[in-house]
Amino acid sequence: MLAESLQISGSRVFGESVKGLKWKLDEVDQRLVTTLVQKLDIPDILAAILCHRGVKSVEEANLFLNPKIKDIMPDPFLLKDMSKAADRLAQAVINREKIAIFGDYDVDGATSTALLRRFFLSLGVDVCVYIPNRIIEGYGPNIEALKKLKDEGNSIVVTVDCGIVSFEPVKQATEYGLDIIILDHHLSNNTLPEAYAVVNPNRFDEDFPNKSLAAVGIAFLAAVAIRSKLRSLNWFKEGAEIDLLQYLDLVALGTVCDVMSLTGLNRAFVCQGLKLIGKRKNLGIAALANISRLEATPQSYHLGFVLGPRINAGGRVGEGVLGSDLLTTDDPVFAHQISLRLDQLNSERRAIESVILEEAIADIEKNKLHHKPILIVKGNNWHQGILGILASRLKERYNRPAAVISIVDNIGKGSARSIDGIDLGSMLARAKEAGILLQGGGHAMAGGFTVAVDKIDAFSEYAINTLNGADHLFEKAKEFSIDALLTVGAATGKLVKIINRAAPFGSGNLQPRFALCDVIILNVRLVGAAHMMVIVADAKSDNEIRTTLKCMLFKAKDSELGQSIGGSVGKRVNLFGTLQANFNDDRRADFIIEDLSFVN
Repeated sequence: MLAESLQISGSRVFGESVKGLKWKLDEVDQRLVTTLVQKLDIPDILAAILCHRGVKSVEEANLFLNPKIKDIMPDPFLLKDMSKAADRLAQAVINREKIAIFGDYDVDGATSTALLRRFFLSLGVDVCVYIPNRIIEGYGPNIEALKKLKDEGNSIVVTVDCGIVSFEPVKQATEYGLDIIILDHHLSNNTLPEAYAVVNPNRFDEDFPNKSLAAVGIAFLAAVAIRSKLRSLNWFKEGAEIDLLQYLDLVALGTVCDVMSLTGLNRAFVCQGLKLIGKRKNLGIAALANISRLEATPQSYHLGFVLGPRINAGGRVGEGVLGSDLLTTDDPVFAHQISLRLDQLNSERRAIESVILEEAIADIEKNKLHHKPILIVKGNNWHQGILGILASRLKERYNRPAAVISIVDNIGKGSARSIDGIDLGSMLARAKEAGILLQGGGHAMAGGFTVAVDKIDAFSEYAINTLNGADHLFEKAKEFSIDALLTVGAATGKLVKIINRAAPFGSGNLQPRFALCDVIILNVRLVGAAHMMVIVADAKSDNEIRTTLKCMLFKAKDSELGQSIGGSVGKRVNLFGTLQANFNDDRRADFIIEDLSFVN
């Protein structure tokens, strides 16, 4: 049962924090908590976490804690055009036609192309991968590349994680005699490209229920469908049918790194994929983990913040094929060489990002752009490969949508990131249709666009006018829920193990957050160049010897939060953040600080 030092019941709202956020403990259905505890034999805190994440019944809770693909795997043929696409690709396998896979230069593109390349190679098909140069060719299929693939003898081009708005390139490629099959997940327009088949859960006329699949999830479903078609044609010899579950490490990696909601089918994909990554079945992932010094049991965090950025680093400088090659190779030496290159590129990316981010923040503060409904910053020759990262950093800092534009030769290339409730992808698509943008589209939470320099002001005005009246969403973006209130004594390694049963954490299933209520800061010291170690104890304690807890504040240098903590030794505060197992002793826990408020 729940320890007295851990509170989940009742509601509480804390005053505005140092970061200007509003932290709150929501009411929980105590009857449902009790039912889950009794029926599933789980602790109260785990039951409360499930309730906070929308679980309404014992059945839902059991599926959440024990997600199995076989229980929730949809029929891939429910997707429009999937049967047509699978038929054509199955015939290509039988006829030994050459197939080209055209992918995006991010992790979702790398994993999608790697999955399909591995799949077709295992079927004995001559297959190649084409990843466009981000700097020279830009995003998505282009006419020159498709013509080149045709001239090289490919009869089919499968686009993954791109293609849904590539109208002219697809039309011309079809006239060349190429069969174009689009496997995408980005929002479509109200019309579709003239492709042989368009498989996309987010095409305008699609009623497929799983809208939040990454492109690699769509690629996996396509592989299931193609295998099914080949099976119906008795193509497989006895015992030779391919086990597609071996590709779930790729599906997990792409799903997490594309920030898809870790619920339903995605949750099952990632749970099973993490197990494969832990076994290091894929030589490329294993080599990258070694270069990254990843020794811990892999969690979704490691995919999104350790492996993913390194795979992305190649695409940011026009070497996007490195990621796909890494995830496809079975040569350990080649995998090590690519991993070294990607690690080097990632280090260079971080250095460039730091400089440009400072410029962007200075521009925002000087011109008071953070009072507008969307942050739009621009600069000359900013590195196009890091625009998305910069937009994410700005969105997180100011809790509102952000767009970052790099101007080169009178053309602006932009990337945008949003907050819950504001569909940026649709807004960018509408701006393109209105003639304001040359190109534009994406997801609800992220998008990319191209704009002529003389239309940047018009785009800014259009975006601001579109989002005027969204103040309630900006205020909501400042609200953060916590799963329980803790005392120092409740923050243990045992508690970490309990809450980790609700993993994997990420979009749609955030890592549980807690409030350390009314603690006193005993000591603060710098760790490395930018981090802080903070030792706290319960302010109200009947014991002469206080139990203490180690807390960490990362990237604290020069931050307002770091300065507040550094000047608060001896003061009573509430700390907000997450728990993780202590690196040296898993019986203990460390508290990772995200914010602070003062106790009156």
